[in-house]
Amino acid sequence: MKLFSLLLLIWLPKCSQGKHLLRFMTFCQRVAPGDGQYDIESDGDQLLYVDPVVYLTYPRLPEFEQQWSPDPGLAEDAYVSLGTCYYNIPRAIKGEKSPPEVIAIPSSHIYPKQEMELGVPNTLLCFVNDLHPPEVHITWTRNGRLVDQSEVSQTQYYSNSDFSFRITSYLNFTPQEGDIYSCSVAHISLQMPLTRFWEVEGPADRQVVETAVCVCGVVLGLIGLFTGLGFIRKANRPLQTQPASAAEF
Repeated sequence: MKLFSLLLLIWLPKCSQGKHLLRFMTFCQRVAPGDGQYDIESDGDQLLYVDPVVYLTYPRLPEFEQQWSPDPGLAEDAYVSLGTCYYNIPRAIKGEKSPPEVIAIPSSHIYPKQEMELGVPNTLLCFVNDLHPPEVHITWTRNGRLVDQSEVSQTQYYSNSDFSFRITSYLNFTPQEGDIYSCSVAHISLQMPLTRFWEVEGPADRQVVETAVCVCGVVLGLIGLFTGLGFIRKANRPLQTQPASAAEF
């Protein structure tokens, strides 16, 4: 088995009715001892994470950072939790009789963070979901060329309720008409990278599309109107009877 990962989750409801979920996540991999993760999530959003190398705490949500100061003991908690995770991996493998590696094929979507306007700085998001193990390589291109990495950032891996993961990559860009962007995701489950494209459309392009949609709607409406009138006229037409012919003997 090439990979074995261990995920420890603690669910703490923030109210008796269970309307909110506070989750502490510890993740580690046998083949990547320096690639562990320790974070705290609330209702699917990551509040903070602890760097597994230098054990510094990094808040994720700005509004959370303004209202709360991280507990100085989080670094020690992360160290102990990750150490326990690595310690338990070989024992979990033995206890489960060397289970096969769980591999889930990811999905991806690309979209702008804000409403797009030509010449106005914006951010493209590449959302990758339902993957396992949590090791992906995400690359961006602009018009077929790799973008400057200083324009790219990404989140930590977030955990899903089914123990798969998700991650989001961000690309800062300024929309120019006709530019084509792509986000490619490489994962162990894929024979070739999963690539999504997004094209910058100008006002004229959007107007043409909107006009075409309106025209199609009008045409379909007229077709429906004339069809309905035809049925009405047919229904109101008096029935004509033909005289029966005499039978010959």
